[in-house]
Amino acid sequence: MILVLRPIILLLALASTSFALTEIRSIPTRPGITMNVLMMTPEKAGRQEALILFPGGNGAGPFKITESGTVSGWSFLVRSADTFIESGFSVFTVAPPSDHSTGMSTGFRESPEHADDIVSLINFLIQQGYERIFLVGNSRGTLSAASLGTRLKDNHLKGIILTSSLEYENFLRWLPLNQIHLPVLMIHHRDDACRVSSIEEARITRANLSAATAVDFVEVTGGAYPRSAPCDNLSAHGFFGAEERVVRVIADWIDGRNVPDKIE
Repeated sequence: MILVLRPIILLLALASTSFALTEIRSIPTRPGITMNVLMMTPEKAGRQEALILFPGGNGAGPFKITESGTVSGWSFLVRSADTFIESGFSVFTVAPPSDHSTGMSTGFRESPEHADDIVSLINFLIQQGYERIFLVGNSRGTLSAASLGTRLKDNHLKGIILTSSLEYENFLRWLPLNQIHLPVLMIHHRDDACRVSSIEEARITRANLSAATAVDFVEVTGGAYPRSAPCDNLSAHGFFGAEERVVRVIADWIDGRNVPDKIE
C-alpha cells in the first residue's frame, strides 16, 4: 500500500547549510490514527542510512520550531540532529501518535500498536530509497527502541542504538531481549545520576543482550557542568557538553568502524 503523507509544517531554512529538507509530516498509521514525524535530510544526498529517533520522557512535544525557523528540542537526540546531518545521515524524530497525543506510557512503548506505527514509518522510508534503517532511543526512548527490536523483523533494519538506557531491573527485564538479533550499540555516561538510568544497570542490560546478539558498550566521561536535574537533559543523562563525541561514536559504529570502550 502506498502511504499518502500530509505535510503539516514546512520549516524555514536552518542556519546550518547542511539541511536540504526539514519538515514535519503526519503519517497515517493504524486506522484513523496519524503520527507526526520531524524529517531532516542532508543537503548532499548519497547515503542511504535513516535514523529513527525516540526521545525520552513521555515523548510529547519532542521538537518545536523557533520564530527564526530553526528546530529545537530538549532531548539529546533532537539537540544533536544537526550533527547527525553533518555526518550525512537523515533523521526522523517521532512524536506520540494521535491517540496518545499527551504522551506515550511504558505500556504503549511496548505495545503492538506502537510497532504498527513505526512499521508505517519504515515503509515510507523504504519507499524513499533508504536501505539501512537504525532505531535510536534516548532515556525512556530506549524502551521503544528495544521493544521494537523484539518485534520488527524487516531486513532494512540494521541496528539498535540505546543511549542513557532505562534500568534493567524495573523496565527492560520485562522485554524478551533474547529475541533481539540486530547488533546493538549502548552508550552511557559514567556519571549518569538519574535514578532509573545508572551505568551499573546499563551493564546488566548489556550482559542480557549479549546472550542473543553482538553488543558494543561505550562509557562516556566528561562534558559540561549540569544545568538541569539528574534525569533531565542538560546533565550527564543527556550527555550535556559531550554531544558531538557521542554522535561521532554512533556514526563510526553505523559505518562499521571499531568504537572505543570509553570516550573522555
